Amino acid sequence: MKKIAYFAGIIILLVVIYTSLTGGSNDQSYREAVADIRADRVRFLKSSEQSPFQQFDKKYQPVAYFPINSEYKVRANLERIQSPTRMAIQNSDGTTTTYSRFAYAHFKLEGQDLRLLILKPAGFGSLPNTYFTAFADDTSGSTTYGGGRYLDLDIGKSDNIEIDFNLAYNPYCAYVEEYSCPFPPPENVLPLKIEVGEKSYPHQ
Repeated sequence: MKKIAYFAGIIILLVVIYTSLTGGSNDQSYREAVADIRADRVRFLKSSEQSPFQQFDKKYQPVAYFPINSEYKVRANLERIQSPTRMAIQNSDGTTTTYSRFAYAHFKLEGQDLRLLILKPAGFGSLPNTYFTAFADDTSGSTTYGGGRYLDLDIGKSDNIEIDFNLAYNPYCAYVEEYSCPFPPPENVLPLKIEVGEKSYPHQ
């Protein structure tokens, strides 16, 4: 039976992410904070009852990451969608999942002006300020998972937010095919290589 994965690990790391990464004032402390977050995710994948490996009795094989690069932690301006509409996102098993379109995040990376559509699963009862985006880039299908990667975003009242691609992670279906995971919407296919965050998982 297929299981739908909305956010792959969103709850377990949010508090750690947004206290650790905003507290450091230098590159070394930032790198240590990202390394700690990755270690927490590995512990979750290896041993949590909510891990896809535990749920489907699959053998865990180590996940791999690109080197940490603070240049891929960017500031973004939010263009909030004044009248949020729902949209159907294609899943890996051919079904669709309904999301609410929340905002566009505009940012600059590698000299390019880019944007990502930020979503919230319709009716999803998670943390109130927690949002989600899925993206693909020029590494998708080669050094990263072909179905794209995810980012969790903590958004309050400010229209100036941080997007850290070093925290990009794979959906559960990258590890276990029994999961159904949403693909990135077409507007979230970025025309550059995002060589930070989690790499492809070759052990499925």
